[in-house]
Amino acid sequence: MTRSTLAGLVLLNIALLGILALVSFQPANEAHADNTASGRAEYIAITGSIAGSKTPILWVVNQATQEVVAVQFDAQKDQIVGFGYRNLNDDSIVLRRSRQ
Repeated sequence: MTRSTLAGLVLLNIALLGILALVSFQPANEAHADNTASGRAEYIAITGSIAGSKTPILWVVNQATQEVVAVQFDAQKDQIVGFGYRNLNDDSIVLRRSRQ
């Protein structure tokens, strides 16, 4: 390796370290989602199983919108697959109507 190549690599590494230091030591800016449509969401995740299936299932409830999504991990595809969706507000309206 020639001296000019070595000097260039050393300068490049010093510049990259300087950029890394600038990025690392800056005050953290928190990411903010656009909450104008639905407000701040809070989630609850519940695991369980379904009769006839050996793969566990995960139910995720969005408390702000009252929606539930069920997902399972498909080992053959090596990905998470949506299993079902329910809107709890709609379900409660139907339930109230059936009781009247």
